[in-house]
Amino acid sequence: ANYTLQFADGTGSDTESPRTLANHGNLLTLFPLNFDERHRFNIIADYRFPRESGPRVAGAYILANAGINFQAVAVSGRPYTARQVAQELRGIGTIGAINGARNPWNTTLNLRIDKNFSIGKNLGLNVYLRISNLLDTRNIIDVYEVTGDPEDDGFLRSAFGQNQIETVTNSNRQLESYLASYQWRLLNSDFYSLPRRLFLGAIMDF
Repeated sequence: ANYTLQFADGTGSDTESPRTLANHGNLLTLFPLNFDERHRFNIIADYRFPRESGPRVAGAYILANAGINFQAVAVSGRPYTARQVAQELRGIGTIGAINGARNPWNTTLNLRIDKNFSIGKNLGLNVYLRISNLLDTRNIIDVYEVTGDPEDDGFLRSAFGQNQIETVTNSNRQLESYLASYQWRLLNSDFYSLPRRLFLGAIMDF
């Protein structure tokens, strides 16, 4: 088990950040960078069956040279800059400090099951099943800057959004179709971690 405490502060998260900040006269203030993960917990549990151990079937130790491995990871959310006024899929007007808001914590459990086989004198084979995100946790890794929500940018409830709805209504367009299509546009798979994935493979040693 290990714990990492990180303070990734700087004047810009990428090459474009200093130019943007210079327009506001802000060059020397340090703030959390986009990839700052303040807290990370990592726990690994591994169990191995040695030779001639475990249950027997037809005289053979079926779990001999096999093992199971769990990895649990918990990490605090990365920072983002909260915005004040909602616009389509984004916001303007900074609330608080740059990168002063945080995404929620993420937790992930990974599993690996493997077994070693001896093939010949100097040849070994390891067959494994690896499952990433075993519990299929839907971790939030990014949000809309005005609402702090991964599925709502707050635009339709804002004054700009209400004006847009009124424009659509007055143009004889189908309001229901516009609202439905906008909700579809809000869905962003990049705002969530990857779902459960299974990997089956083999490693040969010689």
